[in-house]
Amino acid sequence: MTHANAITAYYDDLCPICRHEMGAYVNKAPDLIRLHDCNGELPADIDRDAALASLHVRMPDGRVETGWSAFLAIWERMPEESRGLRWLARLTRPAPIRIVLNQLYLWLAPLRPRDRCRDGVCERPN
Repeated sequence: MTHANAITAYYDDLCPICRHEMGAYVNKAPDLIRLHDCNGELPADIDRDAALASLHVRMPDGRVETGWSAFLAIWERMPEESRGLRWLARLTRPAPIRIVLNQLYLWLAPLRPRDRCRDGVCERPN
């Protein structure tokens, strides 16, 4: 059963780093975080290119957070035993820090590895 405060993370499932990280978040908070691969069908208000460029998260009220703010939304929902991520969210939420980290994230995100796709058929490593 999904919690009323649950969010949906639109992430790149063809990125092994993204897949691993998002899977770890869901394992820690399965009732609070749902995953949606942005390489598949998307809601009309989520642009595929933008979602591939940076993490997008739909909040419980329908708003969409992107980039570093999307990570904050996830980290703030981590259970008490994941104090490190909640602490990281509190530390990096202030605007001067968040803005710099968001710019760094947007610069690094295109450099992430991706499983190769050829003719619409994607190969994933075993």
